[in-house]
Amino acid sequence: MAWLDGKEAKVERSGGTINVYYGGSFYPDGHGHGHVKATGGPLGENIVYWRLPANEGGQVIVDNSWNTKNGNDLRDHMTGFY
Repeated sequence: MAWLDGKEAKVERSGGTINVYYGGSFYPDGHGHGHVKATGGPLGENIVYWRLPANEGGQVIVDNSWNTKNGNDLRDHMTGFY
């Protein structure tokens, strides 16, 4: 089981991209979930997209979809994920 900033998370890996869903109703990827997309390395060193769950406002706080930038490291937020 993985956790993102203290919330249970569902993690999907696909070809160098990691998608993390968390904070949804009843399930990490349930209605109103937050979404983090990361690239680079086995644990997603570069966050390229981050939308907060609806219960935290639902804002997009990172959107580097077209230009991956260093400095937003998924590993700083995840626990229990290897």
